[in-house]
Parts: sequence; C-alpha cells; structure tokens
Amino acid sequence: MHELIYNYSTPFLKPMIQAVSDMDKEHAIEWSFNEIERPLRRLKRRYPEYTTPRDCKRLGILYLEGKVPLPQVGAAVDDLYREAGIIGITDKVGRALAFSIGEAVSSLKTKSHVMKYVFYYLTALKMNGASDREIEGEAERMTTSYTAKSSKLD
Repeated sequence: MHELIYNYSTPFLKPMIQAVSDMDKEHAIEWSFNEIERPLRRLKRRYPEYTTPRDCKRLGILYLEGKVPLPQVGAAVDDLYREAGIIGITDKVGRALAFSIGEAVSSLKTKSHVMKYVFYYLTALKMNGASDREIEGEAERMTTSYTAKSSKLD
C-alpha cells in the first residue's frame, strides 16, 4: 500500500519506535497478537462475513503453540494482502486495516513488522476521519501498552 501517512520519521511515533527497538521479539509478538483485536473489530464492522483476518490471527496463535508451520501462516497472510488489494479498489480504510492485521501477524517472522502494524493502523484511523489529536493519543496508548508488563495472549 502506497498511501501510508505515518512512518519512521513521524515525530510523535519516536517513543513507540524506541520501545519496539528496546524490547525483545517475544514481547513484540505478544503485544501484536493482543493489539490486533482493534483492527479486527473495525474490519468486522465493515465486512461482517470476511474471515481471513481472524483466520490469520488464529493460525499465528496455532504456530506459537507449535501446531502449524510458519509457512502456513505466511500463506494466510499472503491471501490477506491479496484480498486487501481487492478491498482497496473501493475502500482504502478497509485495505489499511487489513494490511495492519497482516503486519501484526508478520511480527512472528520479524520484529520490525510491529511498527508497520502501527503505521497501517494509524493510517486507517486517519483515513477514516480521526483528528491529529486522536491519532497522537492512539499512538501514546499503543506506546504505553507496549511498554507495560506482558499479559497472556487472548
């Protein structure tokens, strides 16, 4: 997706970028799989019958439990990205939400996908009409939750 509004040079995201850099990959994965519920709920409201995003999360958790191989999760994420491209023809917010979910699940492979999740999710919120103040507040919430003590995966 080429319409990302936020990236590594966004000033108010510097604390989040630093937090992701400072913490280990396991923490990044745990946070991503808890955080992913936000875009999942938003996408579900837009497309009630669309199950691929939730299937990606479920497969990611099954991978963490040692029940499916990582390539199976990767294939599901690829499907999600393909479908997001189709959604994006008429719904840029829906596409950004779907991409954010794919990036969160992709944190299983590389920690840097956590920030890509943040960029896509905040982009989706902005495209959906959120104010700069709301976006910065959401970025602060994410940073605070990222740096908080770990919690069990849902």
